[in-house]
Amino acid sequence: MVAASKLRDEQQKSLDGLRARALEIPLPLARRTAFANGFNELAAMQHFGATLSLADDYLVHVTLPKVEEHHRGGLGTSAVNGAVIAGMFDCALGVAGVLQFPDKRTGTVELSIKLLRPVVGDVLDFYSVAIKSSNAIAFAESELFSGGRMCALATGMVAVASDKDWAAVP
Repeated sequence: MVAASKLRDEQQKSLDGLRARALEIPLPLARRTAFANGFNELAAMQHFGATLSLADDYLVHVTLPKVEEHHRGGLGTSAVNGAVIAGMFDCALGVAGVLQFPDKRTGTVELSIKLLRPVVGDVLDFYSVAIKSSNAIAFAESELFSGGRMCALATGMVAVASDKDWAAVP
């Protein structure tokens, strides 16, 4: 078994690498805090039991502080279900991209996940950064840690929605 301090060091090293590739979140702390507070009030976040933090100038941090029984069942085991992991990655990556386009309607248009090992811990930490952005698309990377171990990686794209595409949506 790997010592907890070694795992924390590995996690910190990985997060330092994410931060080094990251675009800065283009909002002041007060606006990021207001965004996170509003986001945390969304029904989906409350249903999952997840919280968003934007305290860092570069990293989006989504935490599932208590994995519940309904989050589990991956491959018929006690591992966290892949659908939960995908939803949390969509949340974390989506926010990293959305923040690159303040005040515009945006959404995740691509999400690719690499599951490295079963996620069996009781706390999940998703960290995401935008690594490249144009006028209409942001590219993001994300990492999932549980118990200090990296369990999954994800990449994705977030795009600004065209008004034409959304005109018929109530």
